[in-house]
Amino acid sequence: MTPQLQHTDVSVIATTGSAFLPLAGTHNAIMGLQITPVYIAMQRQPSKKDTQRGLSATDRAARIRSNPVRSGAQQAGRQRLARVVSHFNPGTKPLSTLRLEAGLSQAELAARMDMLQPNIARLEKKPGDPSMTTLKRLSAALGVTVDVVIAAVEAANQSFEPHD
Repeated sequence: MTPQLQHTDVSVIATTGSAFLPLAGTHNAIMGLQITPVYIAMQRQPSKKDTQRGLSATDRAARIRSNPVRSGAQQAGRQRLARVVSHFNPGTKPLSTLRLEAGLSQAELAARMDMLQPNIARLEKKPGDPSMTTLKRLSAALGVTVDVVIAAVEAANQSFEPHD
């Protein structure tokens, strides 16, 4: 009975080279021996499990969400950041501040609105003229009135207008 070998991915690199070794002789004729060595280097290819270090961002976020203490701390941190932003920008509350006040990340807000995270980032950066449906979905997801969302969109749009 032959033992079962464990499968591993191995790469083999083989190269050849030439070397001319002169032979010692008493006459002037060129005498030599041509040698062609073969060099083989064997290397085990690391598996995906071996190369993965730590958790992926998605796995880390899921792990934080599953832990009520860490999730609560993260939400409190976002709300604290919203207070700091509001303190330094009195009178205006952009969409990002409304999102932080709700304790949400862009991905979490996108999930509540059934959108993708890049769409939320674009809305926060330069909202333009979002549809009434989007405004209503934003207000419902953030827990504020549509008027507050409209004011945030207008404030963000005014910040991108050129000043004379």
